[in-house]
Amino acid sequence: MLSYSLLKNHAGILLVGDHTSLTWLHEVVHEVNDRSPVIIDKEGSFLGLAYDVRKAFERQREVIRPPKHFEEIGVRYGVQILWPVLLLQQRLLRQSLAFLSHTAKTQAITYALEAVIEDALREDLVHSPSTSLVSGSALIQRSLKYST
Repeated sequence: MLSYSLLKNHAGILLVGDHTSLTWLHEVVHEVNDRSPVIIDKEGSFLGLAYDVRKAFERQREVIRPPKHFEEIGVRYGVQILWPVLLLQQRLLRQSLAFLSHTAKTQAITYALEAVIEDALREDLVHSPSTSLVSGSALIQRSLKYST
């Protein structure tokens, strides 16, 4: 299962997951990268998502121990990703899947990633005083407030 926590200064998220979820995400990103007609640079920034996720489940990034009173959660792993990078990677993933035949596993992990991003954006934008989020829409509007 994927989850998140926000980074300081609205910079991005700490993407958190168990070993299985992160492994699935790593495999899906590699598969999509190899087969996608949309991704031209096969060694580019999209593949960075697979690299970051792999480093997380290899315990080279954040390791989150379960609380003592709730140990059945198990150890989770996380990686910090900045908003511009993550949003571009997620968009390339979704665009690429439109051109590929794929499995339920691919859809499941893609939807899980999108759900985490959507929840994190909502939480991040709600705490930002000059930003509003339009519900039920992919449109995110920023309204700048000017003082007179």
